[in-house]
Amino acid sequence: MGSVLVKDDCFVFFDMDDTLIEWTVSWSDAFVQAAGSVGVTVHPAKSLAALKRAFTTFYHDCIEEHAKSGDERAFWLDYDGRVLESLGVTSGLAEAREQVVDLLMQPGSRRLYVEVPEVLQALSEQGIKLGIITSRPLAEPDLTALGIRKYFHPLIDAFTAKSAKSKGHMFHLAAEVVEGISAWHVGDNYEDDVVRARSAGFRPVLVDRRGECDGLDCPKVRNLWELVTLLQEAKG
Repeated sequence: MGSVLVKDDCFVFFDMDDTLIEWTVSWSDAFVQAAGSVGVTVHPAKSLAALKRAFTTFYHDCIEEHAKSGDERAFWLDYDGRVLESLGVTSGLAEAREQVVDLLMQPGSRRLYVEVPEVLQALSEQGIKLGIITSRPLAEPDLTALGIRKYFHPLIDAFTAKSAKSKGHMFHLAAEVVEGISAWHVGDNYEDDVVRARSAGFRPVLVDRRGECDGLDCPKVRNLWELVTLLQEAKG
C-alpha cells in the first residue's frame, strides 16, 4: 500500500484479540479436550455457550480477585476451572484446568494478523499515537512476544483497570490520557468496543474480518489497512 497521509493529531486505541491477534487454537475445543481427558464428554456447542456465559458472568469477578497479585496464570487457572465446573467437571478438575491453561498459553496458540506489523509501522511513522484497551488480564506479555510492544503507550488491560472492558472503566482511564486529542477505538465486539467506547467519547471502529456484522451504526473494516483508509478519509 502507498504512503499513509493521516496527520498526527489523533490517538488510536486497539483491542487485542481478534483485532490485532489471531488465535490458532480454539478455546471451545481446548475445554472439550480437557474435559474429555478426565472422562467428561462435552459437545463443542456446549463448550462455546459456556465460554460466552462465563465471560458475561464471572470473568469480572476473577479479574477483581487476581488484579492485586498480578498473577496471570493464577487468574486463568481460576477462571478456566470455573468454566470446567460449569461443564460438569468435578473429579480431575485441577488436572483439566492445567491442561486448558497450557494449551491456550503455549506460544504457537496466537499470532498477528498478517497486515498488523505494516499498519502499525505506517501509523507510527506518521506520528499517530497508539494505545491498547483490552480485557486481557495483562497486555504486555503477548505484545512483547509478538514484537509489537514498542508501538503502544499506554497499555490499559484488565489488571490495570481492575475490571473487564464491559464495565467501561478502561475507556475512562484512556480518556484521561488523550487530553482532548481526537481519539478512536478499534475492536471486534460491538457492545464492548463500540457502545462503551462511544459512551466515553471515542470514535469507534468495528473490525468485522468475516463480514458477518450488518446494519450496525458504526464504521466497519474487514482488515486494518481499511482502518488506515478510514482515518485518512476522516481527515479530509
